[in-house]
Amino acid sequence: MKRNIFLILCVVSSLFCSCSKKNAEIRIANKDKPVIFYNRQPGNAFTGKVDMASLNHNADTFFVGSDAMGGGAMQGSLVVDFLLGSDAEKIDRNKDGVIGYVLLIGSDKQIDADYRTTGVRKALGTWNGSAKEKDTKDGSIKIGGKVYQVQELDSRVMKDKSGTAWNAKMASEMMAFWLWKYKDSIDLVISNNDSMAISCINTKGFPKGIPVFGYDANDDALKAIEKGEMVGSISQSFDYQAAMTMLMMRNLIDGVHGEDCIKNDVCSEYSYNKDFRSVLVQNSAVTKENLDSFKKNVKHSNGVKVIDGEATEKKILMTVYNENSFFTAQQLVPAMKYYAEILNLNLTIINGNGRNDSLILQKINDVNEYDGFLINLVSTTQGRSYLERIR
Repeated sequence: MKRNIFLILCVVSSLFCSCSKKNAEIRIANKDKPVIFYNRQPGNAFTGKVDMASLNHNADTFFVGSDAMGGGAMQGSLVVDFLLGSDAEKIDRNKDGVIGYVLLIGSDKQIDADYRTTGVRKALGTWNGSAKEKDTKDGSIKIGGKVYQVQELDSRVMKDKSGTAWNAKMASEMMAFWLWKYKDSIDLVISNNDSMAISCINTKGFPKGIPVFGYDANDDALKAIEKGEMVGSISQSFDYQAAMTMLMMRNLIDGVHGEDCIKNDVCSEYSYNKDFRSVLVQNSAVTKENLDSFKKNVKHSNGVKVIDGEATEKKILMTVYNENSFFTAQQLVPAMKYYAEILNLNLTIINGNGRNDSLILQKINDVNEYDGFLINLVSTTQGRSYLERIR
């Protein structure tokens, strides 16, 4: 009898071990879990090269964001179209035959800032082969039969002493300096984002009527455009970015791989660059002419749904480069939370301070419990550092 019981126990133990081995076999290793870099494409801001070593991390690694290169070109076109449709003699404040502008650069560590600066300079003819501050040449533009010289009077990276980039306070301080130094030679103000542009407008002594151009189409910018304080901005379509990011993550976790994970009813205005493993949502220019239409069309997508697999709860680790960033923290992340709830994705969010990646990296622990990773880089050159932490 005892011998029979012993044999039964051995069989049960053997079956249990066998099942455990099978479960261990189907468990996905951290190195094979889905990774989506969102909003900030891994790459080198100085060379403009995309970081393919990071994007080739595994078969389920992608980038989702706006078309930064196209957006930069769009902002440049917005400025040129404005000039061509304006009374140049009113734009040229000191009547010297030169259209002088100042440029606020968001960061020297992010490829998106590089694209925006490049787009503006190429459109105005001041591109000198680099997106670095002060590295320009004079351009020209023909307005109403008269040729005007175009000159970038100054350009600076808006970064404070602590290293915080895209710094609105720094933008205001720099604008005050520019007004003192260049006075009525400043005919245009062009900014890599709206927050810095608004800070310029709010600077004491800022002359009313100077055309200002921003990027992001945030709430403050829309109000400024409506009041005539800003000419226009570029929308990154943050809701579409959020919807695409969360839907792709859900699909990848559910076993929908390759380009099939991108197929959706969320947004038709996007492109997929297979070589760069990047899904790029298209931008749109926002001016006073289309402001009402734009405001009416900002709403959540109703096309977010699971393509395949059961919508069981999955845990996602998500990093945010700066909890104080208006665009990321107040527009993009809330939209991502909205879609995460629909798709039953449980988000654990690690916020950064916008200065460096180390604050985020040191908080990435217990990665085994997560089913996927959403990474928003502080410096776009740090992709590999994050991937090493989640292995």
